[in-house]
Amino acid sequence: MTALAVAGLQLVLALIAALIGWLIAGTGMAQSVVAGGSCALAGTLAYAACQRGVPGGSAARLMWGHLLGEMAKIVVTLALLAWVIVSDPAGAPASLAGFGVALLAYPAAIFWLNK
Repeated sequence: MTALAVAGLQLVLALIAALIGWLIAGTGMAQSVVAGGSCALAGTLAYAACQRGVPGGSAARLMWGHLLGEMAKIVVTLALLAWVIVSDPAGAPASLAGFGVALLAYPAAIFWLNK
């Protein structure tokens, strides 16, 4: 459930960054920012899917679920980010900016979810 809250926060941050990009430079930048933010969001959702697939509640199973989730998150995120950058090299800086903004959800979630 925590991963889904982080994913929601990533979505909100990416959309806010896309709105700012749209106001500054137009639709092309907004689309690139959303594409980069979506890469981080997809990785978080892959992690959440691996966590949901963990049967039982023993410490060993939870640890393996976490490990597999982190590996899936890295693979999905890097593959999508590489695809976004290769498919639109002109929008790569905006995509990386959207990706970076979406990653800010992790430190923000530490404070938000631990209240």
